[in-house]
Amino acid sequence: MSEETKTPPPKIEIPTAPEPEAAPAKKMLDVTIDGKKISVPEGSLLLDTMRGMGMEIPAMCYHYTFSSFGSCGVCLVEVEGKNNNVRSCTAKITNGMVVKTTTEKIVDARKKAIEKHLVVHPLDCPVCDADGKCELQDMTYDLGVYDIKKGVRKEIPEDTRSPVLDFNMNRCILCGQCINVCKEVQLVDALCFYKKDGKTHVGAHEGVPLYCEFCGDCLAVCPVGAIVSRFSKYSFKPWQLKKTVTTCGYCSDGCTLHLESEAQKVVRVTSKLSYLNKFGKETEPGDDHGGTCVRGRFGFQYNQDESRLSRPLMKVDGRWTEIPWFKATAVIGKRLMEIKTQHGGQAIAGLITGRCTNEEVYLFQRLMRSVLGTNNIDTAARYGHMNSVTALQHALGIGYATTTDKKMTLSDVILMVGNDMTETNPVTALRLKEAKSRFEATLMVADTVQSNMMKLASHPLQVAVHGETALIQGLVKAVIEKGLAFPAFVQKSPAAYEALRQSVAGLSEEALARESGLAWEKIAEAAERLAKSKRGTLIWGEGIVSRKGGYENVLRLIDLAMLTGLLEKEGAGILPICEENNEQGAVDMGAVPELLPGQRPYSSEEERARFRSAWHAELPEGIGATLPEILDRAERGEIKALYLVGENPLGTLPVSMRVRQALENVEFIVCQDP
Repeated sequence: MSEETKTPPPKIEIPTAPEPEAAPAKKMLDVTIDGKKISVPEGSLLLDTMRGMGMEIPAMCYHYTFSSFGSCGVCLVEVEGKNNNVRSCTAKITNGMVVKTTTEKIVDARKKAIEKHLVVHPLDCPVCDADGKCELQDMTYDLGVYDIKKGVRKEIPEDTRSPVLDFNMNRCILCGQCINVCKEVQLVDALCFYKKDGKTHVGAHEGVPLYCEFCGDCLAVCPVGAIVSRFSKYSFKPWQLKKTVTTCGYCSDGCTLHLESEAQKVVRVTSKLSYLNKFGKETEPGDDHGGTCVRGRFGFQYNQDESRLSRPLMKVDGRWTEIPWFKATAVIGKRLMEIKTQHGGQAIAGLITGRCTNEEVYLFQRLMRSVLGTNNIDTAARYGHMNSVTALQHALGIGYATTTDKKMTLSDVILMVGNDMTETNPVTALRLKEAKSRFEATLMVADTVQSNMMKLASHPLQVAVHGETALIQGLVKAVIEKGLAFPAFVQKSPAAYEALRQSVAGLSEEALARESGLAWEKIAEAAERLAKSKRGTLIWGEGIVSRKGGYENVLRLIDLAMLTGLLEKEGAGILPICEENNEQGAVDMGAVPELLPGQRPYSSEEERARFRSAWHAELPEGIGATLPEILDRAERGEIKALYLVGENPLGTLPVSMRVRQALENVEFIVCQDP
């Protein structure tokens, strides 16, 4: 980092946010349900109201994550003044409505609806994967449908073209949930109803290439066994499995997963997005969206992969030899302490992945510092998220986001820079899709490629290669020149505002448009929308922070956020997106040489004293080596021992960094990997 970038910016006083505007009160309507009179907001669905009253109303085609479809016919109720029964999942309450839910007529109608499904449904429960976890099966029992008429099998061949799912349309009850979750939640629209040989099927649109993200959400919401996982088909019954709740370790979305195992072997992964949770029960663990992606749902096989190491290996005379755990730990401990004694702690270095848990990262950095006496520790976040953390600390004094993906859903304007979230963070991308489709947010996406998010954006901003800097500077310039700067920021931090104004005053609109690859009018329009937002969110990802000038560009994005009031407006904020699942935790736990746990500066004698006292150990003096500095020292022979935890520099770093040459010069390497 240059001396120029280390210079602290003018002091910024965070202004007090104005009081948010109160939402207009909704008109209340009176409704009487089974003799109980209540008042509900105008626009309320009848089914939602009855469920809110604690009533158990069957509804096979309903799910809280998408619009009601009304196809199954089992949520019927009686409404005074109506000649026919009413489907409660699609009926909105009207003032003075009188509803009955348990009359003999209604119970009989629900039974007939179930019988109608069973007539064309194969009774192959003994071999069906949904046996014991089938909504049709449950409703047949609950409603007392015992006289099952023999129907005619559809005789539809099973569709096995998907790499992860098999579709058995003989079992399909045409509830439409798979279609709706794909269309309204994923915004993919890969499935539809279609006719073939006089029968209705569910499948891809005819004549259109299949655009499927293989997330498995259609499998999750299917109430029967029409869609099954290829990896667990005909393998077990649901009651034979043990469910363990955990957090996904792929990306930084932090999705809650349900690992279903048999005999200590994971055989299926589910989530709280399922037909069992169709009413959005708050008792389900986790604060995430509820769904998962193809990696989370189907990427569990590596857990049982035979190529994984089950015992430690040590290279003896050029050959790998299995050794017991106690011998491995003894050899590692002895050799590391010998190197420390002979060459000092600075001859030892460690790298840990951002995929480890906070506890693992904390223990690793403590081992390196308080036992081995080295501060040469780092993580691959150095080439991405560390730029965000350092810039946020430099500008705001905090090294983390100021909002969450859940709050982002309620934004009215969202600007995302340098990230195709559908690829890197698929479930957080669902929040963006929800913000756009359900809450009508303006979604602006700036990237150098025509990404999936770019196609979803209401205002795509495809910039030229390396044009992000010009775009950000252009946004800042447009906000200032249009007089749209957040008034409280200008009043409370005049020096910071003036510094921003001068930084872009000499930049011409023509040059910024040329370098960014965007027309100036388009840049100005995006700036105006962001500045006028009430609950704006600014998002950036690896596509900008991991490139040259990433640190400086994050500083510019923070400037833009301050200038448009995103750090002060109620519900607004900034959200840096990590690549690995726990890069933020790795930094927070001190797996970088500049920081102690809790993002405490290592350069502070006072902070080091606190940790010396807490750990009852001495700490090495001075800031240690970063990842590139560790490799440079290793190539020069200055690093004698290297401890790698879940990190593979040969696979993740470019050849230009001469990683292999560096590792070949290290006397002792410990590689701890799952």
